[in-house]
Amino acid sequence: MLIDQRRKISLWMQTAMSVASSKSPTISARQLGISVTTVYRHVDLLEQSLQYKIFIRRPNGWILREQAGILIKTGHKIEQLLARAEGEIRKAAGVEEGNLRIAVSDDFAAFYVTPHLQKFCATYPEIKPELVISSDFADLVHGQADVAIRPDMDPGDSLVGQRVARLTHAFYASADFLQQNGKPTNLRDLKNFKICDFGHHLSRYTAAIWLKKHVPSHATIARFGNTSTMVLAVEASLGIGLLPCYIGDKLSSLSPVLKIPGTLPVDIWLVSAATNRKRPKIQAFFNFFAPLIRADKGKFLGKPYAKSPK
Repeated sequence: MLIDQRRKISLWMQTAMSVASSKSPTISARQLGISVTTVYRHVDLLEQSLQYKIFIRRPNGWILREQAGILIKTGHKIEQLLARAEGEIRKAAGVEEGNLRIAVSDDFAAFYVTPHLQKFCATYPEIKPELVISSDFADLVHGQADVAIRPDMDPGDSLVGQRVARLTHAFYASADFLQQNGKPTNLRDLKNFKICDFGHHLSRYTAAIWLKKHVPSHATIARFGNTSTMVLAVEASLGIGLLPCYIGDKLSSLSPVLKIPGTLPVDIWLVSAATNRKRPKIQAFFNFFAPLIRADKGKFLGKPYAKSPK
């Protein structure tokens, strides 16, 4: 019972440390991958166990009380000591050090991998991740990168890896755009709206192929060479965009407009060259990101395709 209570307090502390840094339960919920309600509950339970209010809760942000600063500083020191001890243990066990080149698309790098890098680096301080960002698939066999997060139905015959989730797309638009232009009621209506399209470098993407087949080119308002820029354009009310659901659902500035029949699914793979699969730093990558992405499979499926509770 005592051990279980200490584990709970440790979890509550991690949440409180995040809020102390971000000053926002909403931002901390996004960073930790939990709901805002869970953030509130963790902080409430920690304050109850301490019999002390850690934060001054204001509408414009949560302020850490001066006396609680000692608690948060101690928490950070404990994290650093644990990370150092884990690093020494892995080093003694022969865990590989050095750079780890992760090939990933711009949108997956910006909206998913980067928010988790702090935890990855804390877990594996001996490994220095380097994001190799490109819309083209890196040649892992010839050393362009060590590993890849690859959204594709066919990750490559010469590679080994794990299929960890399915990625879906839907049409999203900003509230201002919908207010000014109305909302399409079906896919046929899209020809009458301004559409943010994929550029030449993304033409092999499953979503780009579908869009070219089903929406006439005269509806295109602009084309984009990467998904992240397209997201910014849709947020700026330039037009409607066919976006990955895990991005569109995450941004409060966007609303789902239409889903695609059959969900337009794409498998998400973690892959490496077969000759490198047993290297410790490659195994560290798989051990960290595979369960993380699997746990977020609902986010990648997307709210437009989520089954309604019966």
